[in-house]
Amino acid sequence: MKLWKKVSLLCSLVLVLAVGACTVLLITQARDEILHLTYQNAEQKQQALVRSFNNMLLYYHEEQDSEAATRSLMKYCFTQYADSEAVLMLSGETLYSSLSLDPSEYLTPEGSDTPQRYTGTVNGRQLLIVGGDARLPYTFTHNLEGIGCMVYIVQDITPVYDQIRSLTLQFVVIGAVCIGLGLLLIALLVRRSLRPLQELQSAAAHIAEGNYAERAAVTSSDEVGALAQDFNAMAASVEQHIEELTETAERQRLFIGGVTHEFKTPLTALLLNADSLQNTYLDEEERSAALARIEHQTRWLERLVQKLLKLITLDQKPELQPVSVPELLDRVRESTADTLAARGVTLETDCRVESLELDADLMQDVLVNLVDNASKASREGQTVTLSADETGFAVRDQGCGIPQEEIDRITEPFYMVDRSRSKKLGGVGLGLALVKEIAQAHGGQLEIESTVGEGTTVQVVLASPSGGSGAQRR
Repeated sequence: MKLWKKVSLLCSLVLVLAVGACTVLLITQARDEILHLTYQNAEQKQQALVRSFNNMLLYYHEEQDSEAATRSLMKYCFTQYADSEAVLMLSGETLYSSLSLDPSEYLTPEGSDTPQRYTGTVNGRQLLIVGGDARLPYTFTHNLEGIGCMVYIVQDITPVYDQIRSLTLQFVVIGAVCIGLGLLLIALLVRRSLRPLQELQSAAAHIAEGNYAERAAVTSSDEVGALAQDFNAMAASVEQHIEELTETAERQRLFIGGVTHEFKTPLTALLLNADSLQNTYLDEEERSAALARIEHQTRWLERLVQKLLKLITLDQKPELQPVSVPELLDRVRESTADTLAARGVTLETDCRVESLELDADLMQDVLVNLVDNASKASREGQTVTLSADETGFAVRDQGCGIPQEEIDRITEPFYMVDRSRSKKLGGVGLGLALVKEIAQAHGGQLEIESTVGEGTTVQVVLASPSGGSGAQRR
């Protein structure tokens, strides 16, 4: 059962109990008031009849009257004030009554100065009998010694009970209508009040589906609004942690793929040199040069892996220091010589700056990547140009070029413009992604200009020393 239904059910139960209790209380109070008023009116009527009866007796009675005359006078005086509800009895004898019942059978208040009351069902009717001593004057009691005089009021109060039942029915109907309206209002108000919780549930479901930017609307300042604010704060924290985990996982993936990618060019040189040492006759100087190249490439690989780990996985900035640019270009030429020779492509260098502040191993990796990519795009016999000046480096080729709509995407990890050609040449689409990462770590940027059929120019534009690149310098 949903929460709004449970809350509505509880509120409805409270409403039914409250309205029911109020209805019973009102019915009971109304019934008591009606009966009390009926009893009071009957008692007052009986007392007023007794007073009028006594006053008239005093006016007409003579002490010398006989008992028979006294009885006749009493009946005459009583009839002047009595109605169909009045009964006069003298020592158990009915002197005046228009009723078919004897009230003394139900009520005998002898010796009581205050009226007595009896209510009950007689012959299917609700009767009220009020009776009391007539309190006759002394002269009467002297003439009628030993005789008791009782005055009764006998009322049929069945209509009063019918009125009470009708009033009870009205109260029940009104209570039922109020309960019905109350249940409807409770359901509507509770559902409306708990609607923010439904929105929270929907937001939680969207977050569970992976939409971590989803937030719940805060529409009130009550506890539900506070819960929505806390939920949004939790969602923001979850989103941040997910982004951090995703970024870490992506960097780890990029590092693993990057290391694998970066091993290709130096490993090719290592394999070629090792093959030369094993299968080709070399004099002592050539063998020493081959071993030196193997050692150089191996140490560079070791340093490169460590720096890529810090750069990509640990997100640490490289330490920049003045580096001889001509020497850096020579190392790039040496690292790519075997690969370019196998593809029949020539590398030309143009150095117009002596020194730049950078990380030599990482920048060598950048330039090796760019030269390798340029050689892949070139045809046999074409030339790749590597130039350097105070703004950074540029690699130009005369190859097939890159479509304009692809330029913005070629720096995405694992994106390849021509997948069949890249796979044939051993590419996995990570080179330019790493180049961009390293350029940004130097405080610079990667700029690409290309024309299909004419060639491509890739520039690594470095920040000036005074530009505040954000990289560490020593």
